[in-house]
Amino acid sequence: MANRQLETKGFFAGLFDFGFTSFITLKFIRVIYAILVGVLLLLALLAFIATISQGGIGIAFAIVVVPIATLLYLIFARISMEMIALFFRIGENTSLMAGSAQPTGATAGGMTPPGYGAPGSTPDL
Repeated sequence: MANRQLETKGFFAGLFDFGFTSFITLKFIRVIYAILVGVLLLLALLAFIATISQGGIGIAFAIVVVPIATLLYLIFARISMEMIALFFRIGENTSLMAGSAQPTGATAGGMTPPGYGAPGSTPDL
């Protein structure tokens, strides 16, 4: 049910949903990640240029450390975005499961356990 609401509501309807019944984060998490990657790569390029311009040991530092640090930051950014998406998908799936919950007293097989029937009924044996 929540997934259907998410699909039917547009971006602006979800943006002004003060009950938070639909989430817009999953709709633009790709954009957030692309911006993060762009910013990280730009900062890495600036750090590379800055350390090379110092000369000497800065050149070795730029060639070895800056790419490794950039890779680690990209991995951290990706894991962070995946965790955010994971939490929102868990919420959506939980809403779906809650919407399709079985009536009280029923089991997975559709039979009522012995002793849990209506008053005066005989238990299933």
